[in-house]
Amino acid sequence: MTIDFRSDNTHGCSPGIVEALSRAAGGTVSSYGGDEITSRLRRKCRELFDTDLEIFPLATGTGANSLAIAAMTPPWGGVFCHEDAHIHRDEMGAPEFYTNGAKLFPVAGADGKLSAKARPQWIDAIAREGRTALPSCLSLTQATEAGTVYSLAEMQALGEVARTRKVGLHVDGARFANAVVSTGASAADLTWRAGVDVLIFGATKNGAMAAELMVVFRKDLVPELTTRIHRAGQRLSKMRFVSAQFEAYLADDLWLNNARQANGVATRLATALAALPGVELLRPVEANIVFARFPAHALAALRDRGFLFYDWSLFGEGAVRLVTGFSSTDADADALVGAVREIV
Repeated sequence: MTIDFRSDNTHGCSPGIVEALSRAAGGTVSSYGGDEITSRLRRKCRELFDTDLEIFPLATGTGANSLAIAAMTPPWGGVFCHEDAHIHRDEMGAPEFYTNGAKLFPVAGADGKLSAKARPQWIDAIAREGRTALPSCLSLTQATEAGTVYSLAEMQALGEVARTRKVGLHVDGARFANAVVSTGASAADLTWRAGVDVLIFGATKNGAMAAELMVVFRKDLVPELTTRIHRAGQRLSKMRFVSAQFEAYLADDLWLNNARQANGVATRLATALAALPGVELLRPVEANIVFARFPAHALAALRDRGFLFYDWSLFGEGAVRLVTGFSSTDADADALVGAVREIV
């Protein structure tokens, strides 16, 4: 038996999304987003976010993040992000590449989050110097790489920072559904009403096959994004297949139900692990990621029993990351807890 806690990327695809792809496979439709499925998705997103907006269905989060940032950031610009942000640690310099050389400024922050109180000091210092870069973009990850979530108040405060400093506000929402479930706030309140200019609304980690949606609230960015996406080779000819995934994802609250399942299993896992002697939780568990420290001898023993997870050396010896997904079950969590109890 194998139980996989390595990543929500290892999980499969929700049956409803597979069915939607099958339906979209028949017949012929206009290409490059001129199809009715994409049109319906646009209308659905305007309803969900309760505002006029534009969407760009894309295949990868890295491409979407980088192009969104590039539309707000000139080559001499500065992008401020958390030091553990995906755009800084995991995207092979793609944001710098697509901006043609803009500078990323990684900033420390407790529990994977930036603080509205501390952040302006960094932006203002760079602006005053006038020699390093022109502050152009603030990038947040929601939910964060630490498995934490920005509350509505925190989003509003950081949105005010971006507004007063006249920088764009980008949100990497690879786990946006998990954040919406965790906060209980609406999609609109967590984004444009808080000052977000562009959200990368991820579905791949939460039940889609491969689907990311660039949601653009600042309509003046649309012409440049249209050009950049095309020039970067990210404009999909058979866009209907990404749109079909998102249409099914948003139907009947599938996106929220999948996230509730993932978050719920993570909470169950974290609560039980915290009660075990010799186990330490390393970060608050607010979405679907658990960071924990086990006795060093337990790691190999757990792997021998079929549990898959990643060591997390950033947090020291014995630290691991456990990620749940939409298809994780309470039984998966209970099995790991039982094994840890026996081993430690």
